[in-house]
Amino acid sequence: KQWYQRRVRGINLSMTDGDSVDDLLSEYLPRSHGSPTSSGERPVEELIQLEIVTAEGEDNVYYKEDGGRFESSQTLKMMVDVRYTLRVYSKKDLKSTDILVNGDILQLVAGERQEEGKQQVWSVSFSTAEVEKTKRADRSVLAVQLPTNPSGILVPLQCKYYRQGREDKAIWGVPLRRINVQYKVIADVAILDKVNFAQERLKKKA
Repeated sequence: KQWYQRRVRGINLSMTDGDSVDDLLSEYLPRSHGSPTSSGERPVEELIQLEIVTAEGEDNVYYKEDGGRFESSQTLKMMVDVRYTLRVYSKKDLKSTDILVNGDILQLVAGERQEEGKQQVWSVSFSTAEVEKTKRADRSVLAVQLPTNPSGILVPLQCKYYRQGREDKAIWGVPLRRINVQYKVIADVAILDKVNFAQERLKKKA
C-alpha cells in the first residue's frame, strides 16, 4: 500500500497529444498483465461493467467524445474534492474485495446477490480530495485496479478533473450510464482488451 501511495496518491497523471496511457502509467503502477504463454490456449472473452455516481444522484457524472486527440476517444468528466461511489458489476466472483483506485487500497462491499447467472454488484466509495485539477488541453487518468479472476487488471480511465466552482463544465456532455471493460483470459492471465463509455443504464434488480 505504501508503494502505491508514494508513487500515485496525490499525483495528477496527465497526458497531452501523443502521450500513451501505457507509457504514463508505467511510471506509477506495476503492469497487471504480462504476455500470454505459448500454451496454445484459446482466449476466453470476459466483460465487467462499472458505474460511477456521486452522493447527489446517479445522473450527474458525464463524459465527452474527444475524437483522436488523446489516447482514448472518450473522456470522463469529474470534480476535484468530491466523494464518488464506484459500482462493479460482474457475473463472476471477484478474486478478492481489494480494489485500488489511484493507488489507494479500498474494500469493495458486496450488494444483494442476485439469481445465478445474473450480475453481482460490489461498491466502494472514493474521494478526489487529493487530486489536482487537469490543466487545459490535458487529460488525467483515473487508475482502477480490478480484482478480476484469475488475475487483476489495471483499467486506466481517461478523465478531466475540474476545480470546485466549475460544475457547469463537468456536467456538459453525455450522461455516463456504464463503463464496459472487456478483457481476455489466456493461460490464467487476465489481459485488458478495450474500455468504452456507454449511455445505456445497467439493468438492475427491481
